[in-house]
Amino acid sequence: MEIPRDQLAALLDHGLYSSAQLLGYFLVASSSSTEGSSGLKAENLVFLGDALFKEREYRRAIHMYKQALQLCKILPKQNTQSLRSSLSSSNRSPPSSVNASVINENEVKFKVASCHCQLNEGKAALVEMEGIPYKVRLLPMHLMMGKLYRSSQHHRAAVACYKECLRFVQLEIQVSADNNLEISFVTKISGSIV
Repeated sequence: MEIPRDQLAALLDHGLYSSAQLLGYFLVASSSSTEGSSGLKAENLVFLGDALFKEREYRRAIHMYKQALQLCKILPKQNTQSLRSSLSSSNRSPPSSVNASVINENEVKFKVASCHCQLNEGKAALVEMEGIPYKVRLLPMHLMMGKLYRSSQHHRAAVACYKECLRFVQLEIQVSADNNLEISFVTKISGSIV
């Protein structure tokens, strides 16, 4: 199943979204027929949602993303139940991949919020974005939250989000400045050696 997912990612990268949809539906159907593949199905649903998003089918994309999130909620419960039954039958150590999530739930929530924004459903988008913990939000997430707060007349919250965006940009500028200093330092040293 690894090769079709790679092909699906390649189709998305090349802008062949309708072909990616067809392959995505096939992968979702084939992953639902095998047992114990909830994580694989969730990943395929996210790929399919991405293809639908690019085709501007936002409602269907939201549906696929929500299904993937539901599978991620079910997955840890299934893993802990199977872990308990396997540990009770034998005294083995638990596998390390039990708690590992297949998809990043926060990124999927951000994609759902992006779909709601495209449909001009600001309140629904804001509810999805507020479900993402503050510490794991990235620059595009803070920017979207600032826009959503501004459009819903929550100006103080919008300002706080924009300040967080500026903090991210300041860190990026600082990192690029440090890299430029290192590059100029290396060129000066290599020039003096020659």
